[in-house]
Amino acid sequence: MSESIDYDVVKDVLHGLNSDDTISSAHGILCGFTCIKPDVTIDNWLGEVLVNIDLNNLSEKEAFGRLTEIFNNTNEQLADPVLNFSLLIADDSHSLREQAHTLVEWCQGFLVGIGLSEVQASDEDVLEMIKDISDISQMEAELLENEENAKDLSEIVEFVRMAVLLIQETLQPSKHDYISTDVLH
Repeated sequence: MSESIDYDVVKDVLHGLNSDDTISSAHGILCGFTCIKPDVTIDNWLGEVLVNIDLNNLSEKEAFGRLTEIFNNTNEQLADPVLNFSLLIADDSHSLREQAHTLVEWCQGFLVGIGLSEVQASDEDVLEMIKDISDISQMEAELLENEENAKDLSEIVEFVRMAVLLIQETLQPSKHDYISTDVLH
């Protein structure tokens, strides 16, 4: 089971590379792309996020290593039968504004990733979840710091997380068609 990537460790990985994306939007693109395309490669993803990367440049090579970790970790999380998937966004050690802003960026990226291929879904739930994520991507990120807004934002993040897992499972039924007895104990 893979662990979550620490947003603070990787948030600046795209700075200095030829990209207009933030790490949150890039992760959203990867997740959306992975929901649609079962055999997405790191080259497919980076082809959408970066103009180019020079692996002879030490800092770009290091950034590529981090991006590879994110790619592999995300694929492991999305395939995890116990739903161990998390969005790569600011956590509660950051201001509510930054958390909301990175969630909006993530959702915008997800929609780009979903849009890279035609969504062939007749499932009304999937279409509704994509619409809900679209609505969240347009959310006002200027939240006041208070407990009620923190709770609401946490619920929205959990909704998006579960929506992504439902979308992926509906569009690409899992190879995990059984529940391990290890999970039940």
